[in-house]
Amino acid sequence: MAEKPAFLFYAQDFLVGTLALPMDDRGKYITLLCYMHEHGRMTPDMVMQLIGEISKPLQAKFKTDEAGLWFNQRLEKEIKERQRFIESKQRNGKKGGRPKGKTTSLDHSEGESLFAVESAPLEGGEVAPTNQDVKNCFMSRGLSAVEAEYETLKFMTYYTGRGWKTNKNELIKDWRSAVTNWLKHRNQFTQYKQPKTLTEQWLA
Repeated sequence: MAEKPAFLFYAQDFLVGTLALPMDDRGKYITLLCYMHEHGRMTPDMVMQLIGEISKPLQAKFKTDEAGLWFNQRLEKEIKERQRFIESKQRNGKKGGRPKGKTTSLDHSEGESLFAVESAPLEGGEVAPTNQDVKNCFMSRGLSAVEAEYETLKFMTYYTGRGWKTNKNELIKDWRSAVTNWLKHRNQFTQYKQPKTLTEQWLA
């Protein structure tokens, strides 16, 4: 039997996607994901036995099927995609390798990762940007890749925490303009708002 493939883990997406959770919930979250990856969907009793009490924000990361079993929709999608990738590699290997000119990739740029922040509605029917959208926007305004990744983490944390609203409690109409405004006033957005993230501590 072939070894069960791993699921992709992107550190920045995990940090951004879980910053609203306390540290103990982050540990419970990754524990449940790992268990579901190895054993499949879980009953509520299994969840309680594995991690104890579960908060509403953490519970919102999961869905329940018709049988009442808990699962994470994105995790199951990643498992299927990784399985297809492994099977395609095995088929190509039997044929003598991948045909020239064709590539098979699970590059992060091809889709959101397991921990990517979910899209939210903006003014005018648009949706909130992904981490990569924001990072690309910062880089187009002159930041290096490292600087853009750092600012993206703070930008996404700040605006997802505000529900993508302005200081006047209005939905943001153009997130790209928000990026431009962030660059002008980025120091004041995060000062005294919250403790430093792990990334900020590492870059300090």
